[in-house]
Amino acid sequence: MHRIIELILNSALLWIFLQVLLSVLITVLYEFCIPWIVWGSLIIVIALRLTRVSPPPMKFVQEVLGVNPLLLNKDNSEKHKEQYCMRVVAHRGGGLDYPENSLLAFRNSKGKGCNAIELDIRLTKDNIPILFHDPTIERLTGQTGTVSEMTWEELRELDITYNHPLRDKFSDGERIALLEDALQECLNSEQRIIIDIKEARMDIVQIILDMYKKYPKLFERGLVSSFNPIIIYMIRKKEPRIVSSLAWRPYYFSRVSYTGLVAPSAARFHNPFKHLAACVLEILYEWLLSRFVYYIIGISAIILHKDIVNPRVIEQWYDRDVRVMTWPVNRPSEKTHFSRLFKITYLTDTLHLEKDM
Repeated sequence: MHRIIELILNSALLWIFLQVLLSVLITVLYEFCIPWIVWGSLIIVIALRLTRVSPPPMKFVQEVLGVNPLLLNKDNSEKHKEQYCMRVVAHRGGGLDYPENSLLAFRNSKGKGCNAIELDIRLTKDNIPILFHDPTIERLTGQTGTVSEMTWEELRELDITYNHPLRDKFSDGERIALLEDALQECLNSEQRIIIDIKEARMDIVQIILDMYKKYPKLFERGLVSSFNPIIIYMIRKKEPRIVSSLAWRPYYFSRVSYTGLVAPSAARFHNPFKHLAACVLEILYEWLLSRFVYYIIGISAIILHKDIVNPRVIEQWYDRDVRVMTWPVNRPSEKTHFSRLFKITYLTDTLHLEKDM
């Protein structure tokens, strides 16, 4: 009986001790002006610092992007001594002038005096990196099939001029290009390369790293970009010297494409609950992008759809040491607007009558 009473008393004393200790801690946290929000903020800051990948050395950023157009004195057509300035980028090599993402397009852009091109990467079923924008082959080839479900042998003979507006100009057609062939072509011609990753599979991370290892000149000529921040983070986590960017357009998660004010494009998900979740994710991600995502990844540029670019957005990103680029800019009036007034780099599908290269 005595032992039971002793156990009860000891338990009561232990509880009193723990309760007093907890009360003291709560009093210290609140009475001495250290609320939980402070501790939570400190934890988040520490987590951000631990997970962050620092931006690449400025010498690589300057080599790839050149002088920031915003720093030019008068307008974006002014020569900045002998230093390179990326003003115009041939989007998919200039897909309205020549077949998009083709070696012909890259050679044409170089011949027109454009020293920067953007290309899109996807992986075939057998993990071969090729230049292709869409997940399916219908738009370019007129045939049916999904790139990720087809082998390189099945894709290599397809003619990507089938639906091109200037198809008659290419009597011999044009074939899908391998990533490695495109990199060799552009590096040999001293063109800057925006490597836009359309592939969702994580296999692409090691493929990009292998390309940078095989062609070290890419550190001074290449910029890796994607809508997917996780892929860019994984690449830069393993190789922080790589210059990178993120791309963003309205309704990216909820709609398959963006057509501006014309009409809403097709929903990405037919399930209403998935569509609602995608809409919520868009709002959340857009808020996080300029506050945390850019900082964690260490991007050097942001590629935004032209409909969401304005002076305030440009200034916001400039304050974060991130350059703004925009796409798709095809009309002469738009080119003048973004180049001369906003003084930012733009991506265009046509180099016809281009003045600011």
